[in-house]
Amino acid sequence: MPTRQAEVSNKQKLSDALKELPIKPNNVAESSVSHNSEANSNSVTSNFRITRATLLHVYNGVFVATKTSEENVEPIKNWISSCRLPERETLAEKENPNPSDALSFRDWLDAMAVSTFDNEDTRQLIMLTLGVAFLRDKSRNPLSAPMTAADLAIVWRLVYAALTTPLVTQPFSSAYRSAQGFLAVPLCSLMKDGNIEELFRLHVWLPDGQRGNPDLAIHSHQPCAQSWILAGEATDFSYQVEPTKDPESATHAEYTLAWSDGKNPDKIYRTTQTYSVIKETSKLMIAKPTNTAIHTRDMTYTVPAAAYHRSEVQPDALHATLFYFDSGRGFQRNAGVLGPIGAENFTQLRDPAGLTPGLLANKVNMIRSWEDYMIEGHQHAQRAELEQASRAFNSALNLIEVTPGFPNATRYKHLVLGELGNINRGFGRYEQAKDVLERALAEMGPSAQRIEFSGELGVVYRHMNRLDDAKRAFEMQYNVAKQLNYEQAACRAIGNLGMVNYQLSQQNHDAILLQLAIDQLTERVRIARQMIDKLTLAAMDPKTLARQRKYARTREAIGLSRLSLCYTAQGNKDGAINAAHDSLNVALQLEDSTVIAMSRFFYGRALLRSGRKTNAMEQFSYPGACTPAIALCKEPSKEHRQYLLELVEADVDLDLADTTGNTTLDYAVFNNDSATVQILIERLRQKLGRDKEYQISQRVMNARLRKGYREIFQEKLRPALLSNAKATDTLAKLRRVYADALSASGYERDLFDGLKVVPYSDFLRFGKLPRSSDALAHPFQPNASTGPGFLIFFSYTRINRNPRALSPDDENNTQYRRMLDATEQFLEFHPNVDKNNLSIWIV
Repeated sequence: MPTRQAEVSNKQKLSDALKELPIKPNNVAESSVSHNSEANSNSVTSNFRITRATLLHVYNGVFVATKTSEENVEPIKNWISSCRLPERETLAEKENPNPSDALSFRDWLDAMAVSTFDNEDTRQLIMLTLGVAFLRDKSRNPLSAPMTAADLAIVWRLVYAALTTPLVTQPFSSAYRSAQGFLAVPLCSLMKDGNIEELFRLHVWLPDGQRGNPDLAIHSHQPCAQSWILAGEATDFSYQVEPTKDPESATHAEYTLAWSDGKNPDKIYRTTQTYSVIKETSKLMIAKPTNTAIHTRDMTYTVPAAAYHRSEVQPDALHATLFYFDSGRGFQRNAGVLGPIGAENFTQLRDPAGLTPGLLANKVNMIRSWEDYMIEGHQHAQRAELEQASRAFNSALNLIEVTPGFPNATRYKHLVLGELGNINRGFGRYEQAKDVLERALAEMGPSAQRIEFSGELGVVYRHMNRLDDAKRAFEMQYNVAKQLNYEQAACRAIGNLGMVNYQLSQQNHDAILLQLAIDQLTERVRIARQMIDKLTLAAMDPKTLARQRKYARTREAIGLSRLSLCYTAQGNKDGAINAAHDSLNVALQLEDSTVIAMSRFFYGRALLRSGRKTNAMEQFSYPGACTPAIALCKEPSKEHRQYLLELVEADVDLDLADTTGNTTLDYAVFNNDSATVQILIERLRQKLGRDKEYQISQRVMNARLRKGYREIFQEKLRPALLSNAKATDTLAKLRRVYADALSASGYERDLFDGLKVVPYSDFLRFGKLPRSSDALAHPFQPNASTGPGFLIFFSYTRINRNPRALSPDDENNTQYRRMLDATEQFLEFHPNVDKNNLSIWIV
């Protein structure tokens, strides 16, 4: 018998799918919803109508693919044929004895949620049928809005639930190993006259190194095929293939494919396969590459019938897709495989080596969850929102560490560590960045990621003024990148080499080295522009194209900024202004506020050196997400401190805050950069007067408090909350982690006292976010009579745009009201929690 826990888990999966769809009136037609609005994508999905005939047609294929028991056939067909939602029907529909031929996707899900079935097999098979039918009709309907990431997530929830539920009498479907190296799980199989009519499969490339025979990688399909990427990345190569009789010009021989379900193999496709045989036809072929496309999460692509292609997935990475063969969009009986000339036949055993569909689906879901955090982290990092990016990447790392059976945990852990090294570098925490990057590199094999992380480590060395170490790291990065023909890494490495040589030229007063730096930075800009030019002609998916274009433009902007430095050192004032101005124009096309701020600094510096102070001050004090002074303090170094002194000398206001409410002093304190802190304190004394020492010391103390909050709450307590989210002793563990953090650091022990909370009743009466001076918080003391109580932890972002305002909240108390709403919703969903025994912990 299934456990109560399993039943609750299964209902939760259906509930998750339903939550993705907002309830909309049935009379809202799909065509009335804007297809260009991401906000409306769920509305489109919700009202997408699926006919009963489609569901019955698809279920016939699901029945075959999942090897369903005959006893489930009639109950499911009867439910599909008669299902209705009376509360949603119009009066005319209610009076009609025959239910409407079509229901919206939302209505089908709602009907399934409220229906009673004799066994769980029936419910799960309907869920799987509905997911496949939605994907089928969406892809076939040219007037339908394109599939969105949210659409694909809903389909995956339905498929995942069906494959992983422990409540069915026997697992649905089975897995088998494809000749291309992936594991396939049939979801729906419809045959006609021995040929594929429609076929849906889950394809999973595991990070186990098994990728099929590379000599037989180029292949074609009889039906048209469409793939939706669930997780990971793959590169698809397309080919133009023509027959030839010239052995000298032939690149391959043609092979035919036959399948077996345990009997003699033939050309009739078998849904359940034991092995396949690839036989040479003695026909010679010429294969010419025509297109390359990188496919990543939530993308889709189509392969026409009989079109030759091959897919390449890194052997240590997981990649998964939903694959749909549809003969209705094209079918060619003589679709072959290309292989070596003069070779014998090849046999591919389909044995999955004990891997079940449920196990594969769970692994796919693990990587999708990991990718969710990584995508979030990258989005924040691109906008220079480093604190939010750090939280997301740490969540990805924590997921790996607490998830049993996480696929190739070592590889994915290294990828996170590399990103955390980059974030720590962006925060100016160079020792931490160095340690993280060296740790990752020590365990990584040769790869594109290793080249990138080597370059990142070189940047860290440069900021630590370890110029010789940085130069060696960049030289190694550049040489390896050139050997592997990795243009992106070569572009970054040559620019970093140029910057190191510039710094060494200034230390040693070496004009020859300065000219070498100019040549190398000019090469960086040339390569970056060449990359952009190539992208204008590239046949590439939009998502990959945008990512690579952004990378190239960032390298171009930074290279031009550094060129302006070199020209200034050479005495070429016009060259410095032109290079810096070009850098700013490129940077303004990016989302990275730090890159923009640095470009403004170098442009302003070049203007200032040319006697145009008014124009320079406009750049130094330009309002935005990040000022030049803040950008310099984010990544402290001897070089950046010198630039900061130049801003002081120019009388630039260094006390402006960024969009997170942090100032130059906050970043300098957070980075433990005492030299920069001293520069900023002296600047405050010049501005405020030496009789304001108390006010200055209070600002330093506030910056130290913010630093402590970041280090304790984000780096210690948040991981503890995530790893013990479902544990009953979470609060006790949290208190231990907090106590350990204070005892381990005298600095933080001096700043923070024990765990203090605000009783919810006091929080409710106060009417706004309390400050420490309001004396509402008191040490947490569990009540012996009522138990330990319940504690809600709130972490929030400052939204008050006035940098000198005492409260982080706005004048409407928006954040406070959000906390009240969240708490009331929590109490509504958890009626067992006593409001009088509830406390609030605000960070």
